[in-house]
Amino acid sequence: MQKTILVSCLLAVALAGSGSSEERSSRVTGGTIAVVGQFSSAVILETPFIAQNCMATVLNREHVLTAASCVMNPTTFAMINPFWLRIIAGDVNIVPISVRRVVRSVSRSYVHPNYNRLTDNNNIAVLRVSEMFPEFHNTIEPALLNARLLPDNTLCQFAGWGATANQPTAAVRTSQYVIPQTILATPLCNAANVHNNRVQGTMICAGSLAVSTTSVCLGNMGGGLYCNGQLTGVLAFGLGCGVANQPAVYIDVRQYTQWIHSQFTRNDNPPAGWVPPQPL
Repeated sequence: MQKTILVSCLLAVALAGSGSSEERSSRVTGGTIAVVGQFSSAVILETPFIAQNCMATVLNREHVLTAASCVMNPTTFAMINPFWLRIIAGDVNIVPISVRRVVRSVSRSYVHPNYNRLTDNNNIAVLRVSEMFPEFHNTIEPALLNARLLPDNTLCQFAGWGATANQPTAAVRTSQYVIPQTILATPLCNAANVHNNRVQGTMICAGSLAVSTTSVCLGNMGGGLYCNGQLTGVLAFGLGCGVANQPAVYIDVRQYTQWIHSQFTRNDNPPAGWVPPQPL
């Protein structure tokens, strides 16, 4: 089944590559092509439940960080079996496959116990891989977690393989791109015509309120916001693909550091089908 999923993914990419040069351009999500080793903690999280897959960030040789929504069934809203998840690390390209690529299955999914799919509060999860990543080198390295409150207008970066159009069947780009993300004041993002008070105190809003050619898009969910070279946020919602008033919203990593670290020593195996409580 996993081989079938991978083949389907590669076929979709190949078909996307057969389009016109305008279709293949970075006219929506923009940015610049990442070089090997630039964002060596950014990885792809393959799941058959999301057409463009998700992203994650390497924390140590056994764990990656992603959004809780990436490991939940979008139809039943229950946690999916980790058997269906795969991590692709060490490669900046989806195709062609390089000798640097490392693929790992997922053995455990630890979703924040208070994750709320209605508000995206606590939209964060730690995944344990079935086999350790190799000794760290310049293409696979753990992210440093930001511990400081950053001021508005701080210029940060997001690295990912997102799609170039806001369509359910849109294919992702084959190369990893780096896009600028400027931290925005929460009141601006909570305006009625933007996110309408959806951005909570545990979140960071970043990007642009205006139409932008550099924006996160489908396929970027769960990916990391890097500020001053440190992992600062996990993409939770706001995948506007460049439209106005749809800046990205990230879970603020510094407020979850203790919870993240506590997952590293867990020995339990949360059952597939678990549904998080939805507070009123």
